[in-house]
Amino acid sequence: MKWLSFCILSILSLQSSFSQNIQGKWVGKVTQQPGGYSQLYDLELDLSQRKNIWGESYAFEGDSVQIRIGLSGYIEKDSIRLNESLDWIREDKVPYSWIACVKQFVLSYRKEGKLEYLEGTWTGVGKNESESPCAPGRVILSRTIEGLNKFLEEHKDSVVVTEQIVTASITPPVLDFTPKFLNTEPKKITEIVVTNPDLQIQIVDYMKVDNDTVTVYLNRNLLAKNIRIAKRPALINFKLDSRLELHELLLYAENLGQVPPNTSEMILVDGEKRHRVMIVSDKEKTAAVYLRYKPKKKS
Repeated sequence: MKWLSFCILSILSLQSSFSQNIQGKWVGKVTQQPGGYSQLYDLELDLSQRKNIWGESYAFEGDSVQIRIGLSGYIEKDSIRLNESLDWIREDKVPYSWIACVKQFVLSYRKEGKLEYLEGTWTGVGKNESESPCAPGRVILSRTIEGLNKFLEEHKDSVVVTEQIVTASITPPVLDFTPKFLNTEPKKITEIVVTNPDLQIQIVDYMKVDNDTVTVYLNRNLLAKNIRIAKRPALINFKLDSRLELHELLLYAENLGQVPPNTSEMILVDGEKRHRVMIVSDKEKTAAVYLRYKPKKKS
C-alpha cells in the first residue's frame, strides 16, 4: 500500500511538473555580465507548446540591435530549457564588429496572483565562433508589460547589471598604487588622459588565440573576472570616480595561455576618442594602464 501511494504521488508530481502551459508571448529583459557587448537588452519570446516547445526569440536594444532566432525546447522537472538554433537565425542586425549570440535558456515558472513570470539564466556562443562563449547573464520575462514593470521596480538592484557605485563624499579616497598586487609587480604600460567619466574598454587578442584569460581591476577593485581573450572583443563599461584625477587599470593574467606570456590589445573608448594599447602580463608582472581624468571645461 505504501509503495502504491508512493507511485501515485510520484506520477502526480511528474504530471504537475509538465502541466504548466507557457504557450504565448512573453516580454522581458536579458542581462549580460561584464565582457559582453551591452549590459541589458529587451527580450521577447513567442512560444508554442504541445509535448515539446518551439517558437522564436527576439532580442533588441533600440534600433541598433535586433536579433530574431528560432528556438526549441522542453520541460525537465521544474526547469524550462530553450535552445536557439544557428540554423534558425531570421534577423541579425548588430553594430559593426558585434557578433550575435546563439543562446540557451534555463528558466523556471512562477506565479504571483494573476502575474506570471519566467526567470532564469542564459549562456551562449558567438554565431560564427562556436568555441567562443558569450558573457552569460540572467533572464526575466512576464506575460504582461505591467507584470514586468512591477518586477523590475521591486528588483531593480538585482536585475540590472550595475556599474561601479561611487559613494558621494566630500573627501575623496586616498589610493596607493605602489604595493605589489596579487604577488605581481604592476608594470606601467602607459598613461592616458581622458575627459569623460563613463568609459569602455575592449579587450581582443591581436595574435593567435591561445586561451589567454585576464581579470580586470579598477583602482585595485574587481571590475571584470576571467575574461577570455578572443578575436571577438570583450566589452567592459565602467565609470570613474570623478573626485579622483588618477586611476589605475590592472590586467591580471589568470593564465599564460598556450603560448606565454598573456598578450592582448586593449582599446579604450573615451567619447569619440579611441586609444589602443598592447598589453603583456605574466606571473611576475601585471600590466598597468593609468587614466588621468581631466574633464572638459564648460564653455
